[in-house]
Amino acid sequence: MENIEPRRKRRRQSLSYHTKRRKLGPNNPYRQNVAQQQALHVDFRSNESMQGPPNHRAEDFEQPRLRKCLFLLDTIEWKSATKLGDGYDGCVWKVKFGNKGTFVLKVFWDTQPPQTRNGYFAPQRECQNAAILQMIEAALEERPIPLRYEHPETQAQAMANMLAFSVPREEAQQQQAVGSPRAVLSYSPPIRRCYGWLDFDGDLIKHMPYQIKPQPRKQDKPPHSMSPGNTYHAIVYEYISEDDNEPASIKALLRFFHLIGFSFTCSPRIKNWKGGRLIDGSDVVYPGGVGWNVQYYGSPRIAAALLGSDPRLEEREANNNSRIT
Repeated sequence: MENIEPRRKRRRQSLSYHTKRRKLGPNNPYRQNVAQQQALHVDFRSNESMQGPPNHRAEDFEQPRLRKCLFLLDTIEWKSATKLGDGYDGCVWKVKFGNKGTFVLKVFWDTQPPQTRNGYFAPQRECQNAAILQMIEAALEERPIPLRYEHPETQAQAMANMLAFSVPREEAQQQQAVGSPRAVLSYSPPIRRCYGWLDFDGDLIKHMPYQIKPQPRKQDKPPHSMSPGNTYHAIVYEYISEDDNEPASIKALLRFFHLIGFSFTCSPRIKNWKGGRLIDGSDVVYPGGVGWNVQYYGSPRIAAALLGSDPRLEEREANNNSRIT
């Protein structure tokens, strides 16, 4: 009788073995998720105080970090503060820092980046956006900026336009000598001013009148709340009164955001605009930020959602705007 050797058990390879063997292309979901988690943990705050204009070098745009606010939280008189509302990202108050005037203080619920796929870290997004806008405004204070693309469509084109604000004057002049720029930006429409970031001590909640305390949002997924004993990210903005939104002002800012590379999120709402200015810093994403989406970049549907107009008319008008000077 023929001897038959027992079948050897095949050694099971570990998950890491198969991951290493797998060819991960740029569109592979696993690779995209790893890249997103890495981006969510990038530092977005600078310990430098917000005094004077910011640097706007290429490395500053590649890793934008908002400078620290000069105001002190313990100078707020909470009895005279007003709670303006809350949302998925955080809670917002109208406050006075001593005798410095009226400002908006936004405190974020989340203290750590989310672990879920396609999530974003609200304090990171708003600090990065504010830092980028401050650098762009600083560059425009110095000189008009020639842009690479008049009608950018891709993330690479959006990034190229944004990085144009970091190009030194001499290099920009050399580039102009080679070929005329597609668009020249010489001013910024009115943008809500940001005064920097703060660490919010949760023990301050004890000093708030009950009617303005942050209330838990059980309807959120995951539920959100604030409590004493924890430290939360906060950001300080200019207070904008309840002025009407002029369609022309909104269109000008939409065009500006498009030229500098910012995309919108999937749910733009007109209630996040006052006096023709965007007041929710999480509604837009700079071209290097988590959540930048070509589907919402320069789309006429954004203007239609905000203004209630026909997107075909918005697209036609955008094509007619050949230059912004």
